[in-house]
Amino acid sequence: MIGSGDHRRLLRWLAPLLLSLCASASAFAEEGDRCQAREQVVTQADGSRLRLSVRCDAADASDTAPSPRFEVAVAAPGDSRFQPALALGADAMEEPLRGVDLVDIDRDGFFEVETRGMCGAGPNCLGDLYRQDPASGKFFHFFSGGYADLRVVDGHLVESGRASCCAWEHHAWPMGGPPRLRDYDNMALMITIGADMASDQDDAPARCTFSRRNGDNWQVVAPPGAAWLALCEVYGDDYHLVTPEEARAAEAASAQEP
Repeated sequence: MIGSGDHRRLLRWLAPLLLSLCASASAFAEEGDRCQAREQVVTQADGSRLRLSVRCDAADASDTAPSPRFEVAVAAPGDSRFQPALALGADAMEEPLRGVDLVDIDRDGFFEVETRGMCGAGPNCLGDLYRQDPASGKFFHFFSGGYADLRVVDGHLVESGRASCCAWEHHAWPMGGPPRLRDYDNMALMITIGADMASDQDDAPARCTFSRRNGDNWQVVAPPGAAWLALCEVYGDDYHLVTPEEARAAEAASAQEP
């Protein structure tokens, strides 16, 4: 049975999440209700240009709501002609994309293509990132997931989103490496921030845990550097950082229980 202290603790964690859920749902509803033709052109660090074109095409004669179609084209340095590079129209669930943008996610002067698709019951929405391979100049599928925020921290792509009513997760992959897809199966680092429901304190701090994959399991590790600690502040700066020593002690205690 949940006591009054548990109720207060749950409300503390749920309030900011419900606010972000409502804001996210409202923003995507406004964007997804209509298709607006537009173009976005950016100049990259090497002088090449990318052009994103949004087309509004009806699926058939009876379709009264045009479906957006997104086309990315590339112009080489000093060339005024754009060549087709990427065409997009649906997300991983074969639903129409809610938005596509050219974003310089790591601020290196070269732009990625970010898509946003169908949203779930919370702030997380399907998303994909496409990058240009420096060797070939062609776009490849760099990342796929479901998230509320995407950023770069210490040379790693970090996907952030709600994991449950009282927990948030960050997933991280190195930005460098071969042109291959980054997804949950090859994640390098996971950071979990959640309410300490086992605590007797009414206002117990969040627990922030860094983990790396160890075979089929996850092993608690220390943060790779100070820059990563900002990810623990989802619910404020009064979090508790779980150390590898704490995790090992908890596992040992659990193993001794009858």
